Amino acid sequence: MKGNVRADGSPADLSPTPTPPPVTVIQGCPDRGLPLDLPPLGMAPAPEEQAFLPGFASPTPQGTPPFPMAGAGPYGSWSAPSPDERRARVWRALGAFVLAAATVIVVVAAAARGIAARMPIASAEAFRAMTPVNRASLLALRSSREDAGASAAVAPEGLARLQPPAPPPAPVTPPPAIRHEGYASIRGGVLFTPDTFRPAGSSYDLLLHFHGNTQLVRESAEVAGLNAAVAVINLGIGSGAYEDFYATPGVYESLLADIDRALAQRGLPTPRLRRVALSSWSAGYGAVAKILELRRGTEPLDAILVTDGIHCGFVPEQPSGLNPLQLASFARAAQLAASEELLFTITHSEIDPIAYASSSATASYLLDAAAGRHVERSPASDAPPHLRLRAAEGAVSKKLEKQMIPTTEASVGELHVRGFRGNTPEHHMAHLLQMASTVLPELVERWREGGDPSSER
Repeated sequence: MKGNVRADGSPADLSPTPTPPPVTVIQGCPDRGLPLDLPPLGMAPAPEEQAFLPGFASPTPQGTPPFPMAGAGPYGSWSAPSPDERRARVWRALGAFVLAAATVIVVVAAAARGIAARMPIASAEAFRAMTPVNRASLLALRSSREDAGASAAVAPEGLARLQPPAPPPAPVTPPPAIRHEGYASIRGGVLFTPDTFRPAGSSYDLLLHFHGNTQLVRESAEVAGLNAAVAVINLGIGSGAYEDFYATPGVYESLLADIDRALAQRGLPTPRLRRVALSSWSAGYGAVAKILELRRGTEPLDAILVTDGIHCGFVPEQPSGLNPLQLASFARAAQLAASEELLFTITHSEIDPIAYASSSATASYLLDAAAGRHVERSPASDAPPHLRLRAAEGAVSKKLEKQMIPTTEASVGELHVRGFRGNTPEHHMAHLLQMASTVLPELVERWREGGDPSSER
């Protein structure tokens, strides 16, 4: 038969092939022979499969699906843990975690303490001031350097990189360029900006002097070292001219506004008055009396300097014999000085005008008014230094020039009264010529202790 021939041409064996016996195939694990296709959950195996599924029992009588029995499987016995055992396992796991966390914290703290102890003082303080992130970075940097055999101290540049950047320095405002030469005209007088006037900002102090040679007052302020603008007002010979001029309310405030404008023209930007000292010699006290009486109080009055000048009339029925109405504004100022709210300093000579009360009598009256009782004066101690000013050369001849020889002194708070020898016109003139060694040093000291106005913007 065609096709029943072998490749070598011999006839093929056409006898029927014997059928092999049936083979039972079990699908499952090759080493244990367990079935891989387990019945779905809740279903019992087929009866013919139960012989190959050890540990499974036949269905229960109530129809409850079979479940693996403890100890029946080929993997050993198994049973669900009890509640007590589950809690024990949780506590053991939690204890292990807490122990591990505590160990890490102790190790990191010990390392940080050791590094901080080996740092210089400044570096240790910087280390404590760092944030936790920067501390960790520094520890890592330190550890890497120690592993490499570097020095035990962290390099300054490494520490600097971990610090926040320093704030930029505050801008420095240059002082204003003040024009010191010459003077500016103001109502009733002139304004000087002496060489000692060196404001750094817009605030300024003012010495407002009534009655006296303008160049002499300016030179006195410079010799005393007064850091203030200086205005000098001259209105006449007697005190009446000054009283009449400042008897109109608002005149004094207008004068201060004139001074602000003049200072702005001389280079002080947006001038702001900080403190005022009212000063007078001889008849100039009339202006001070009216200003103290009528001032609005909008300016910062801080000092009153009177050299041989306060006078008043007599009233026989008064215990002191002096007219208290004419001294009322000075008496209120003396009480403020007694409580140290302002400086009030007075110098007087021994001149007795006879027609009206002397400057010595009015000074004693103000001492008693400030203290509320009679004040005994003490003998004076040291004499002020005698100054020879260039501006005074033409005022008094050298042979008539008098020195300031003190006689008595007394103080109540910041009210200071000093008497000096002499009853001639030259002795009277000496109180103006020597103001740089008598009253101005007290003002300079007070304003120095109270703060430099140049420090305020």
